[in-house]
Amino acid sequence: MRLGALLLLLPLGCGPVQASREPHERHEPFAEWREGLQAGARPTSPEAVPPRFGVEEQVESVVSPAGRFRVHFSRVGPNAVVAGDVDGNGVPDAVDVVAHAYDRVAAFYLELGFLLPGDDASVGEDHGGDGLFDVYLVDFAGRADGAFRLEGCEDEEEGARCVGHMLQENDFAGYSYPSFEAAVNILASHEFFHAVQAAYRPGLGNVASEGSAVWASERFDSSLDDLESFSSSYLSRPDRSLVVDPTGPAVSFSYGAGLFFQYLGERFGDRVVRAMWEESVVAPAARWPVLVDTVLRREWGADFDTAFAEFAQWNLATGARAGAEGGYARGGGYDGLVLASRTLPTEEAQVRVPPAATRYFEVPGGSAQVLATFTPDTVEDPPKLHLLVAAVTADAVLRVSRAEGPGVLSAQVAASDATHVVIAVVDGHHEGTGRYGQLCITGAATGAPCAEVVPDPEEPARPSDDGGCGAAPGGLGWSLLALIVLAGGKARSAVPARLRPSPRRRS
Repeated sequence: MRLGALLLLLPLGCGPVQASREPHERHEPFAEWREGLQAGARPTSPEAVPPRFGVEEQVESVVSPAGRFRVHFSRVGPNAVVAGDVDGNGVPDAVDVVAHAYDRVAAFYLELGFLLPGDDASVGEDHGGDGLFDVYLVDFAGRADGAFRLEGCEDEEEGARCVGHMLQENDFAGYSYPSFEAAVNILASHEFFHAVQAAYRPGLGNVASEGSAVWASERFDSSLDDLESFSSSYLSRPDRSLVVDPTGPAVSFSYGAGLFFQYLGERFGDRVVRAMWEESVVAPAARWPVLVDTVLRREWGADFDTAFAEFAQWNLATGARAGAEGGYARGGGYDGLVLASRTLPTEEAQVRVPPAATRYFEVPGGSAQVLATFTPDTVEDPPKLHLLVAAVTADAVLRVSRAEGPGVLSAQVAASDATHVVIAVVDGHHEGTGRYGQLCITGAATGAPCAEVVPDPEEPARPSDDGGCGAAPGGLGWSLLALIVLAGGKARSAVPARLRPSPRRRS
């Protein structure tokens, strides 16, 4: 692979952005579980991986009212739940809250048409005492607050139709949730959705797993704030590829990817998320974006590329700019996009866009017209690119123009009434290495000094004078970029097109 292709796969920006909420779990990838690294004794065993109950703790359990779950807890010891029992039924109120929450969550996912986990009696003697789904209330000591633990699969060879159990924080003391009940509802809806995923096929990766679980919590109860809390993890890094699982400090990005699944659900209906998981059983070797592409083509007359481009536009109408037609129903609760500020005119000699990613720039408004032109460095077997130019104010998206690739993309928007203009270069492909190109942004009164500049494909890439995050690829420095020789060919112009948002469909 060429060095340029390798660079496109690396994270962008100047460093990790901290999410307003920490990830719920620190689980091992499915591939490692299948090698025996995650499976193990339940937290009632002294051989279990922490968090686990202490040897001296007396562990009790109760069955949930609907008879689907068994909740395990202790009254005394390091994992003790809060002791209050207002209703006098002999069970701590905290345990009652957990049992009722899981019953409601399971019933809701059944209503949406999802499968529920199967009987866990097949996993061995240590299965909680019966075939019910087990929830263990243990102290995570602030390191996480929940985890679904896989234990076995009906089809071990294919890794399908799997079962497991749940660990959940015992009291949420010291966590940032607004209440114990809110924390339980978030964890029950999020973590149990991992068990639902396992009923189909685990192992689609963290973005699919965590992103759709965050969507599931929001769908279960839109008053819960998990999607809102994790929104900054995506909206601060939309230049990161959605189809490459993050690692290390950037793992919160997978939770922020819940925005994409929220878009899918609002735009096409709940069934599109369920169809992705159903398709994972039919096509066991397919990556999650391929599954989404398949079901969109088959049932909705769309595809991943066009959906991702529309998703990039919906993200303009978040935070203070929420409320635009065709955007999120609750976009005002999400953090606004983090944009790279530029002046007019501006030239970005090397803009790189990984697959399923967007580069956003912002320039001042007030000009009669603002024109943006993106010139790919090569059009050899090019992906389909998208260019969005949006006139905005501090609290609204006024209008959006759009151009489609391949080839040179040009779009302009009237901006005399706009405080700013946002330019987005979007690569909606779910595979490949993305695209490099030159971006020119100019106002009508500036004389368009770079609008007609097309880079010589035989010349090495020229670094921007701007040494900030938006100019340098991932903070790697132009010394590496100087090693890249870009090949290309003749480009063709794309006709600017005004985007008319499609009406939102709900199931």
